[in-house]
Parts: sequence; structure tokens; C-alpha cells
Amino acid sequence: MALIMQTMLVDLAVSMTEFKKNPAAVLRQAAGRPVAVLNHNEVDVYLLTPTLLEALLDEIGGSQPGTRRQRLETLLARTGQGQTELGTIPP
Repeated sequence: MALIMQTMLVDLAVSMTEFKKNPAAVLRQAAGRPVAVLNHNEVDVYLLTPTLLEALLDEIGGSQPGTRRQRLETLLARTGQGQTELGTIPP
């Protein structure tokens, strides 16, 4: 069996089981910082606050024209995530 190494990009990581048991407690513990949710000891999803996601999209966009939603759709397409049914992201 191959050993898979994965870089942890955040300080707080919880198991999927722990997250499902009490998501509110995990979010309280995170105190606005990103959280990695692990599934079988691999990052399955990162949780970000809306403010952080908006700041990241602004940083990625720099001086390029386009709304945050357009930047997010571009990133999703680039990473093979395809079409989404996301809620509204403010411009």
C-alpha cells in the first residue's frame, strides 16, 4: 500500500465523525479560523468563514475585473469541480 502524504494548510483539524457529532462546537473552537475536516486521516474539506473566502477571492482576483462569484466559478472550472448551485456571493 502506498503512503500518501498531505500538507495540512490549517492549524485545526477534526475528524468527520467529530464534526458530525457537534459542528457548532467545532466552529466555536475554530473562532473564525479555517478548519480541516478529515476523512480516514486525509483532508476531505476545508471550512472557511464567508469573510475569509471573500478575502481570498479578492486576493486571487487582484486588479482583474470580475465579481467574486465569477472568480469562484473560474477556480471551480480550473480544478474540475464543474457547475455548482452555490448561494449568492456578494460582488
